[in-house]
Amino acid sequence: AGYDWAGWFFQFTFAAAAATIVSGGVAERCALVAYLVYSCVITGFIYPVVVHWIWDSEGFMSAFSSAPIFGGCIDFAGSGVVHMTGGVAALCGAAWLGPRIGRFDADGKPLPMPGHNSVLAVLGTFILWVGWYGFNGGSTLGVFVYEYGRDLARVCVT
Repeated sequence: AGYDWAGWFFQFTFAAAAATIVSGGVAERCALVAYLVYSCVITGFIYPVVVHWIWDSEGFMSAFSSAPIFGGCIDFAGSGVVHMTGGVAALCGAAWLGPRIGRFDADGKPLPMPGHNSVLAVLGTFILWVGWYGFNGGSTLGVFVYEYGRDLARVCVT
């Protein structure tokens, strides 16, 4: 039972990552309620379907399927599934919402953007960097078999 919950939480973090990718594409253009609604829709309905297509052995895009399309897709650590789902949703959201208010003048020319907090940008980069060691390394799903431990080490140093 504990392994089931650990697996659920692990997959939940991937789904949440797909939803947070969208937040960058629609930043400063949607209300918090809209953010919560699309996050629930992506993590509860869209992402699980895409994951099934690629990560399940019966998914039509899985390389492990009995009849994969174009040879199937091998995706490690969500590099395709997470980023494709989040990126497509962000593109759709940004296209639907339009440009940020105040970003362009009346003639459509971009206005200068004031500087941002470099310290917080660097801090956020370091937090993501450290988090990726657990996230990507954990995607080997085990370290007790020699090959998995070897793969985990390679993932963490490349």
